[in-house]
Amino acid sequence: MNIKGRYRHQSQHKVTANGFTIVEVLIAGILMASALTAVGRLSVAALSVSAHSSARASMEAAINDNIQTMQKEDSYFTQEWIKNNDKYNFETACSSPAETLGEHLKTIDQDPRLIVHVDSEPSSTVVSKNKPITRTFDFSTIPGILKISYSFEGPEKQIEDEIRVIEMNPNFASQCYQT
Repeated sequence: MNIKGRYRHQSQHKVTANGFTIVEVLIAGILMASALTAVGRLSVAALSVSAHSSARASMEAAINDNIQTMQKEDSYFTQEWIKNNDKYNFETACSSPAETLGEHLKTIDQDPRLIVHVDSEPSSTVVSKNKPITRTFDFSTIPGILKISYSFEGPEKQIEDEIRVIEMNPNFASQCYQT
């Protein structure tokens, strides 16, 4: 047998490899790991935003509920109610209507019940703190107008203190003026 013919004959056969090379597998693994990391980070960010928006919604709802209570009590605080109640004198109430309404609202709803339970760091174990919403009455800035301010710290880290302000003209004040 001829040795040269034998080698020539073997070189004509092609060897086909099935599967992927190690380099292709490593590149695919790196791409898969980076994609899964990005999806994980997006999921954590979405959960964090969801928790903050839920806390903000409950804070805003508590403030709106209290504002509606203040407006309801203002509509019930009429001349007839003041005259029938031993605590107030209508002539005295007419001398400073905003102050009288403010004092009445403080006695009706002493505790605003506006404490919202918020997780301060959603990624860690359950660490929570109470974030109170404080309500203040100001009847001296604008004569005849009661200014109610709600101040609170926003659940987001970028937002510091926020204030919501409503101004109320006492309902009974229109009956104080006679012609």
